[in-house]
Amino acid sequence: MKRFQVLAIILLTGLLLVGAAVFWPENGVQVGDKAISFMPKEVMLDFKPVNDAEKVDSTIAALEARSYGIDEDAVKRMSILDESTFSQSTYFVNPETGSGQTALDNFFRALQQSDSSVIRVGHYGDSQIEGDRMTSLLRIMFQEKFSGNGVGYVPIDDVTSPVSYARSVSSNWVRYTVFHNRSSKGLYSPGGTTYRYRYSIPEGVRDSITPGGDTVKIKVPGQSFGNASVFLKLHRGYSIARLWYGKAVDPAELKVYDSKSNDLLAEVTLDSDEPFNVLKLPLKTNATSLKCVFTGPSPEIYGFSFDPASGIQFDNYGLRGHSGDGIMNISQGLLRAEYVKLNNKLVILQYGGNVTPYVKNEASLNNIKKIYDKLYHYVKEANPEASVLVIGVNDVARNVGGTYASYPMVGKIRDAQKEVALKNGCAFFDLLELMGGENSVMAWYKKGWASRDGHYSDKGREIVVNELFMALMGEYNKFLMRGSTAGK
Repeated sequence: MKRFQVLAIILLTGLLLVGAAVFWPENGVQVGDKAISFMPKEVMLDFKPVNDAEKVDSTIAALEARSYGIDEDAVKRMSILDESTFSQSTYFVNPETGSGQTALDNFFRALQQSDSSVIRVGHYGDSQIEGDRMTSLLRIMFQEKFSGNGVGYVPIDDVTSPVSYARSVSSNWVRYTVFHNRSSKGLYSPGGTTYRYRYSIPEGVRDSITPGGDTVKIKVPGQSFGNASVFLKLHRGYSIARLWYGKAVDPAELKVYDSKSNDLLAEVTLDSDEPFNVLKLPLKTNATSLKCVFTGPSPEIYGFSFDPASGIQFDNYGLRGHSGDGIMNISQGLLRAEYVKLNNKLVILQYGGNVTPYVKNEASLNNIKKIYDKLYHYVKEANPEASVLVIGVNDVARNVGGTYASYPMVGKIRDAQKEVALKNGCAFFDLLELMGGENSVMAWYKKGWASRDGHYSDKGREIVVNELFMALMGEYNKFLMRGSTAGK
């Protein structure tokens, strides 16, 4: 290519960029009956990340100084009434909701009953928490403080491997979620999933996860079955095993075996006509290696739970790729009945990462804001006797001209989540600010605490959970100082 041609290309490119900066149509253009939208110019022209290294470095240093790891003995030694240990978190807002109460008071009052009943917490989120990754750490810390055991809710199947237990299932299970492959019956567990088994399946495909964490499709050959099975190896002991299931049009049976000895531990009939049932399994021994065999017509099977006789339990409701709005596909009446039956006293909503790449202008931001406003209100209405905690979006980076930088609207997404969370009487934990603000994820990446797309490593999860636990205990400490019946 001749030199004058190269020069002409450079000059033309410059003119196009100047024209884009001046005349770029923010809301797209209309061509006939077709609307054509354009990438916002602030994104188009954003080639360099904001340099806020000093703030990020100081934040990381402070987090390292406070981090003691998930050490169960250290948790036991921490005094709830030690104000020097549980101080006010700069990342946490627990707003007043009237009559001298705060957003978390319902949960805190329930905690005081944890010695006589099981207090449940539902932790909702996407791939950041799937497989019980973050939830398991919260569970350990709270159970050491307020008693409890077990691993909580165990779905029949998932696309990822869990950390709190090992699981394998027969291939005749069909998984439905509020996010994809939705159930025609519209019946789901509180986490947004349901399962049914079939006795024959045609050739098809299903989701699987590669060693690198990518979702792929794999071919499944046609098969016939005499039953449906679930094998579980639990990594923590428990006191009570339960099956969560829905309406049984015709009776079905479940047999539970010790998978090591093959001894029959329990046999139950599933014949309730209620849309949500929590059936205690009368196990002869609380084995941690189990084989569960279902026969008969399949009702809605929601999963198992392995719980304490009293104390606190955290249930993981992670769905890969989910933005949260699918929860509203569960009828509010059913969701309310599920929360009541489970004695769920805190709902944690941790979403935002999956919408971040698609929020490119004020119009799309306002749309997301409306969705989260509606979602937080929906959950509050479904569980009025509980508390709701919103965990805001974390920093997420993308490649811009060979350099990784935050999505330009991530801070505004956080602001929108916080605004509507407080509007709806929810507590708010600012995960973006905890990381150090926009463009902090690359510092976490260099520390080995997170990937560039914002997914935390084991150490990163420990850092986040430590801060969240300390923030919640700081608020609980203030609740105790006010008096446990304040505003009741």
